[in-house]
Amino acid sequence: MHNPLRYRAHIDGLRAIAVLGVVLFHFGATWLPGGFIGVDVFFVISGFLIAKSLYADVDSGSFSILGFYERRMRRIAPAFFVVTAATSLAAFLVFFPNQLMTYGRSLIWAVLAFGNVYFYLRTDYFGPSADETPLLHYWSLGVEEQFYFLFPGLLLLIARFAPRARTKLVLGLLVVSLLACEIIRPFNPAAAFYLLPFRAFELLIGAGLALPGLWFPQGRRLGAGAMAAGTGLILAGMVFITEHAPFPGVLALVPCLGAALAIWGGERTESLPARLLGLRPLVFFGAISYSLYLVHWPIVVFARHLLPDLPAPAFLIGGVAASTLLGWLSWRFVEQPVRQKRELFSRRFVYGGTVVGGALLIAFGTAASDTRGFPGRLAPDIQRVLAYTRYPFREVVRDGTCFINGNRPKDQPAPECLPDTHPSLVLWGSSHVAQFIGALAPIAKAHGYAVGQMTAAACPPLVQSSFAPMCDRLNRFAFDWLLAHRPSILVIGGDTLVSQEHFRQLDADLAKLHAAGIRVILLGPVPQYRRAVPEILAERMYRNAPSRLADDDLTEATHRADALMREHFAGNPNVEFVSILAMCPDMNCPMMVDGAPLQFDPTHFTREGVAYYGGQLGALIFGPAPAPVTTPAPAAPAAP
Repeated sequence: MHNPLRYRAHIDGLRAIAVLGVVLFHFGATWLPGGFIGVDVFFVISGFLIAKSLYADVDSGSFSILGFYERRMRRIAPAFFVVTAATSLAAFLVFFPNQLMTYGRSLIWAVLAFGNVYFYLRTDYFGPSADETPLLHYWSLGVEEQFYFLFPGLLLLIARFAPRARTKLVLGLLVVSLLACEIIRPFNPAAAFYLLPFRAFELLIGAGLALPGLWFPQGRRLGAGAMAAGTGLILAGMVFITEHAPFPGVLALVPCLGAALAIWGGERTESLPARLLGLRPLVFFGAISYSLYLVHWPIVVFARHLLPDLPAPAFLIGGVAASTLLGWLSWRFVEQPVRQKRELFSRRFVYGGTVVGGALLIAFGTAASDTRGFPGRLAPDIQRVLAYTRYPFREVVRDGTCFINGNRPKDQPAPECLPDTHPSLVLWGSSHVAQFIGALAPIAKAHGYAVGQMTAAACPPLVQSSFAPMCDRLNRFAFDWLLAHRPSILVIGGDTLVSQEHFRQLDADLAKLHAAGIRVILLGPVPQYRRAVPEILAERMYRNAPSRLADDDLTEATHRADALMREHFAGNPNVEFVSILAMCPDMNCPMMVDGAPLQFDPTHFTREGVAYYGGQLGALIFGPAPAPVTTPAPAAPAAP
């Protein structure tokens, strides 16, 4: 017979802190840049509670695999299916076909508890953004469910063949997972973030804390101190850890050890910190934390899609309020009845409902994927424009050879990307520079220049950037190569060159490049839109709006970055600054020329965009194109 766990109010308080951190962060609370570590707190709590129950059942000989998964289904499945079905309906009504197609594929993987693997495989510089992925937060459910597919079986094997080795094995796996995460994170951060082997240590910290025989403090003073220190670690992590930190890995121990300390300190004692964590508002959010977590991210995605101009305070307050309301409704009318009314919702109902619900969602996902998002809902001309969102951009930047993507890290571009003759022109920077190669290469070659390219995803041309190991290695190679080979013209730029720190670093590098006799062209920001250009155009076409210009859909950050670069580099003798926005009439950039979108996402060009902007850039660098050399036609043969 299953051994139920006693209720722990302070753990509901920890759940509340964790879920509120995540929700506030996702709704744009800039004062909580590390709110995302709430997920790590959830992992520790889950590992502790479920492992404690498993240990008790296995040790008493009452463990039932069917009973275990029934309890998991009662806890996870009802809210999951209801929220996911509602999200799928919203996606069908709101998304364009290409977005719905991608959603359908993510839905299939999420229902099968492998959403984290799907999002890892889809991690790509040119892939869909988080704001277009309503099920992205399901990655954490995938990690947990995969862990609980494996962990019970492992405990049974240990109990059967090596019962005394359980503690060593749990702690050993914890250490191995942590070390593996720390080792792989610099080289494949997506794997470290999404995949179970590199996240298991967080759940195993909770499982280690639940090991039978572990000593817990009996005195209030020690328990209170541990709880205060643990809660403080979690809150400090939410305030001081940022998205740019090397996370997860060792840094994930901040929220994980914080959660472990708080659980450990409150397990056997009543203290002031325990009572504070058990306050009714925190217990309320802790109780609805699962449903709140499920509903909040789809609200983020669809609100940004439908209300792009919503002020940040309204987005934050309204989003948190709407998420709380829907989370409570899901908890009250979906979660609770299935968990508590076992005479109505029997084991057969739970298993059958899970199978049927999963099958229906997978059927919808398959239909959305196979039909490419039900495109028949839209007129043919709108479908044609939206087809550009699947643009083969890798060919534009020469991905895999002269453009290095994060999924295939290299230290340097292929040899054929580097010119070995003079005069020469070289591109160095991010994809925002690489995309000009299709226009600049033929123009440069027409003027007798060899052409080279050293570019990588999200890598600005800064030698000491610390953006990522891939960027640092490439940029060091590029800078040394440039000083050694001294190309005639260097075209550089990147979408992140907007801070004074970047400017100071760049000034020093520009002086060295100029001293080496290199003519340096620095590009300003490319047009960056609020969302993918084909989607903006399709929406205007759907509304019969005539304008094909940027108008208000060009981000303010683009204008701000352009102005900052103009001001800083004006008059700098070491560089020639070129404003891309100045190529647009009255700074109002066209989104479509001759029926073709100039960009396929918010920032990257189609070939038509490359021709539009790259042709003007080539003229600025080289002047008017040379007149073609003509050969007189041979005289007609004389008549016999």
